[in-house]
Amino acid sequence: MDPKNVTLFLSLSLLAAGRAQADLPVASYLFPPGAQRGTTVTLRVGGLNFHRRPSLEMLGPGVHAVGPLLPTKTVWFEGPVIPLPDSQQAEDYPKDYAVTVRVDAETPPGLRYARVWTSQGATPAQAFVIGELPELVEQEIDGDPVDVKVTLPVTINGRIFPREDVDVWSFEAKRGQATTCEVNAARLGSPLDARIEVLDPQGRPIAESDDELGADPRLHFVAPVDGMYRLKIHDINVRGAQSFVYRLTLTNAPYVDLTYPLGGRKGSSTRFELFGAGVPSGPVAIALPADGPSFVEQRWGVGERTSNAFLVAVDGLPELVEAEPNDSPTTATSVSPPVVVNGRVGRPGDTDVWAVALRAGEPVRFALTARSLGSPLDAVVTVKDQKGKEVARGEGTAKALGDPALTFSAGTDGIYFVNVSDRFRSRGGTGNGYRLKIDRPGPPDFRLNLPSDTVTLERKAEAKLKVEAERIGGFSGPIALAVEGLPPGVSAANTTIGANQTATEVVFKAAPEAVVRGVPLKIVGTAKVGDAERKRTAATRDVRGLPAVETVILAVALPTPFTVTADTDFRWAPRGTIHHRRYKIERGGYDGPIEVRLADRQARHLQGVTGPTLTVPAGESTFDYPVRLPPWMETGRTSRSVVMATATVTDGDGSRHDVSFTSSKADVQIIAVVEPGRLNVVTGLSSVAAVPGRTVSLPVRLTRGTLLDGPAQVELIAPTHIAGISARPLELGGRETEGTLVIEFGPSLPERFNAPVVIRATVMDQGDPVSAETKLGVERVIPETRLP
Repeated sequence: MDPKNVTLFLSLSLLAAGRAQADLPVASYLFPPGAQRGTTVTLRVGGLNFHRRPSLEMLGPGVHAVGPLLPTKTVWFEGPVIPLPDSQQAEDYPKDYAVTVRVDAETPPGLRYARVWTSQGATPAQAFVIGELPELVEQEIDGDPVDVKVTLPVTINGRIFPREDVDVWSFEAKRGQATTCEVNAARLGSPLDARIEVLDPQGRPIAESDDELGADPRLHFVAPVDGMYRLKIHDINVRGAQSFVYRLTLTNAPYVDLTYPLGGRKGSSTRFELFGAGVPSGPVAIALPADGPSFVEQRWGVGERTSNAFLVAVDGLPELVEAEPNDSPTTATSVSPPVVVNGRVGRPGDTDVWAVALRAGEPVRFALTARSLGSPLDAVVTVKDQKGKEVARGEGTAKALGDPALTFSAGTDGIYFVNVSDRFRSRGGTGNGYRLKIDRPGPPDFRLNLPSDTVTLERKAEAKLKVEAERIGGFSGPIALAVEGLPPGVSAANTTIGANQTATEVVFKAAPEAVVRGVPLKIVGTAKVGDAERKRTAATRDVRGLPAVETVILAVALPTPFTVTADTDFRWAPRGTIHHRRYKIERGGYDGPIEVRLADRQARHLQGVTGPTLTVPAGESTFDYPVRLPPWMETGRTSRSVVMATATVTDGDGSRHDVSFTSSKADVQIIAVVEPGRLNVVTGLSSVAAVPGRTVSLPVRLTRGTLLDGPAQVELIAPTHIAGISARPLELGGRETEGTLVIEFGPSLPERFNAPVVIRATVMDQGDPVSAETKLGVERVIPETRLP
């Protein structure tokens, strides 16, 4: 082993027990957040602290990452200034990384996952959806909304970025045609709280939706006339960021939102009412499979017009559908366990009552399913005796998506009344269905749930992973956990869930020589249940038939040997100038070069501050870092920027790893109280007319601050998506304050300029630029055609 590597290895090992720390990676988004099966897409993963060589894993059948995940150009729009109080919050600036993802043509549609890890930690799985319809990925541009025409059916992958962004999608519809518009965002983990609105060909709103599916909207509308319709989507709170991704499905095929009943008996032909668009008004018979999982996908259609896939529940017990009236003990429907009863809270204030004969001391389980199948019912289940006294009650929990379950043992033999209602008496409707399974508790058993699918473990340190036990049928015994796939140098302790306990925290410990890498683990529980030994694999919670993740990524992490420090510095700084900050590096045994740039995770109120990527040479321990304060910053506000120091270190085994140090402590922030700028620029026109092949003379006037008497350059800066407009930079002498900027328009111009151009003036002062900016509107004009 190279002596230098030995020295660094020992240094890193010692620091792992001290002040060294790792910058954990964070996966902020996948874009697009899905793809059509049988296609290949470029997937952008937005991440914090990914550095140069992150590792990517695609989870689930039929989806493959082709090649490595590599840095790519980050799509960025500054957007409007963030107002108070939002600007007081921490700000994330993810960087884009790209990988090619191939989806097999025959793979079933549904949810898959992606996980990323680095030499300093792992990120939880991010959702990636495999769809059936043709797909489109938004080509993002800055500025005001621009209509993008699409052809139905289609799934659009877009995002609301920057703040206050509105996306507009237009499509043709025929009179009488039913169209469905559904957003999948919050259900994928996106922070977007979407609202959608449909406008008719005359621009009049005809439909809108918000929070139909949790925080995701869905609507159906019937076109009143032939023509081009427009759908607008935005965040209901007027927010937006890189992570505000969405999938918008537009289709005129039959679309099933809900069924009634919500399920049926296995192997039977069950008659369902269908709710949605383009579905029959009367019941339809659907054959249910005789075996398989408790949630199954079904479709309805006639000929080639097939609906979307929708979930129904299946069970092997006898089934019963309510017959109204059944809202009191005198009209209650009598049932005998075991049975599954199907009902609905069909109007505000409605309560369904089921009469059940129970024997003293015999436990009976009442498990209701509603929200987990898409029903809006927020159900409450109560059990009352013949005198009307409530003897048991169940309400939903977040883990069960709001669906209640309870186990009750009667004190005496007799008839008990099970009441099902909505938590709020003002709610009810024909779609507010439920399934209530009434049965003896099942045989003793258990399930193991993982609240997290990643754990980051630094050398010579420990980390904990919680494993939850879901006890079934009265099982109360201990559960022994085995961790499969542990790498050398890593141990696991506290691997027993004690009798009657609901969870444990497995403690992982890494030796100083543990290899830095990410490895998949499985947590397998073994318990004696009766006379049999049962094994169960821990997994993330399976909800509504969605796939669970059965592996945990253990990232053995390398702590960062160096830190960045500074003396406290709190100063006023003019906007439009360069602000410098002096830093020190405590190298901690690492003597190589260190790269410094603005951190991916910032403190607050960055307001468009930018900074370079600079390299501190090997051995040096001080550096100056300059940030540019944009000329449009709000004066009187305090901007706090954070730097990140990154290096590639060589471990004792010869492997190379990217490590970084970031601190948001006030003494290492770049703190600037923004004051008025030293330079100002105004134009003689607020907007200009754009005519192909012509020029416009734009008067420009500068106002210079004290001692700012160097030569000035005035230039035109157009948004990257706008072509055909340019200007030669205007050069002004040290005492000149006025001039004319000649703007040239090419022969081919966009139909509409959806964003202004920027007129920027710059004067160099002691080697640093001082700048001012103003915006100039551009209006496309079609020249008149003269008749001969």
